[in-house]
Amino acid sequence: MSTIPKPRIFVALMIQMLILLVSSAIAMWRDLSFGYSVLAGGLTQLVPQVWFAYYAFRYRGASKTRLILQSVYRGETVKILLTASGCIAVFVLFDELNVFGFMASFLVMIPLHLGLMTKFVS
Repeated sequence: MSTIPKPRIFVALMIQMLILLVSSAIAMWRDLSFGYSVLAGGLTQLVPQVWFAYYAFRYRGASKTRLILQSVYRGETVKILLTASGCIAVFVLFDELNVFGFMASFLVMIPLHLGLMTKFVS
């Protein structure tokens, strides 16, 4: 039995997803391809973060320290691979990609993620 409470990381990720959906819907009013590019950029950053959170926080407690460390290393490795493959897939599959919208959304999601993590996890 673990006395450490489970972190509320998935609440923060859901808020991040809601912010992404609202911002991409607003961007779609400007231009449809711009809105899809914003959504693709945000999802390219968010999906690997969700995978990492799920994989890294599976175990709790001092008796499972070895499993926790292995999960964090494997989760981070898969997160990097998912991010790279997501970027490649978006640039290959989308013909009318707005690169500025994609990169802006991708880069804005990183400090947003960090800010939400400091608020909900600490």
